[in-house]
Amino acid sequence: MNKGIELLMLIALSTNEFAAEQKERISDMKHMADGMGLILNGLLYNYLDNINAGVKYIQDGVNSIHKKGDLKSYLPEDTAYAYKFGEKSLRRIMEYSNELDEAMKAKDYDGALESASLLMRQCNSCHSRVRGW
Repeated sequence: MNKGIELLMLIALSTNEFAAEQKERISDMKHMADGMGLILNGLLYNYLDNINAGVKYIQDGVNSIHKKGDLKSYLPEDTAYAYKFGEKSLRRIMEYSNELDEAMKAKDYDGALESASLLMRQCNSCHSRVRGW
């Protein structure tokens, strides 16, 4: 009887831990998606503050993911094998967001659009691999 209760408690704790990790992952991704939305809105309507805020959101999201440590444990279990790809994607996302920020400071709007496009492509690339689209 004790073994059964221990097993149930272990399952409940594992389920709660998984749900918390999934909630954090979703929160990080939503924060970065909100950033991308701000960037696109800012570029479309020439709202420089939106672009700056969007870059910050994305970089905060990347930093939040890095703080969690091992990307393998951060990814969904069925796609954790793609953690090296995810690490490379995070580096590129940071690079492209920096390039976008620098282009906006230099008033290089064509460069900013190109960086935003590369940033969006990198986000989609990682999501397609991790989500199996």
